[in-house]
Amino acid sequence: MDFIGQKRDGKPHFPAPIREERRKWWDRLKEGAHFVESLNKPRKDKSQEQLGAIWGLMMAGACIQLDDMGYDTSFLFNTNKPTGVRIGKEDLCRFFYSACPIWDEHGKQITLRKANTVQAAKFFADARNWTASQWGIYIPEPDPEWREKAKENVSLE
Repeated sequence: MDFIGQKRDGKPHFPAPIREERRKWWDRLKEGAHFVESLNKPRKDKSQEQLGAIWGLMMAGACIQLDDMGYDTSFLFNTNKPTGVRIGKEDLCRFFYSACPIWDEHGKQITLRKANTVQAAKFFADARNWTASQWGIYIPEPDPEWREKAKENVSLE
């Protein structure tokens, strides 16, 4: 059971309903029983910028380069016969979920939908490293000023 609190005056503070639930939980625990207490800091959900870098930069760029090299989905599935089906961003993402899995704080494998900023950044870095080391595909680091540059390009036209 997770209880979400806040640090105040150097001590953990929980709202009254949560304090009551904690008390009830503790009262139900038998004397001598073992328990685990874990502390972690909640992380923000992944950002739109991260999703843009993952889908627009990495996945799209890798798909284009794989297509230019003549690879189809048989390359991802490691089959001897060509499928004739282009590798799409979703195909590549599913592949990377297997090759570079994302794990939550409980050791459960998750997808980008449930990833926080730290997990999404690690997924991007791991998948980017995979494309470079295994396929020879270079994916550049995302440009933190891409929005401003896009606005400048639109205003210049």
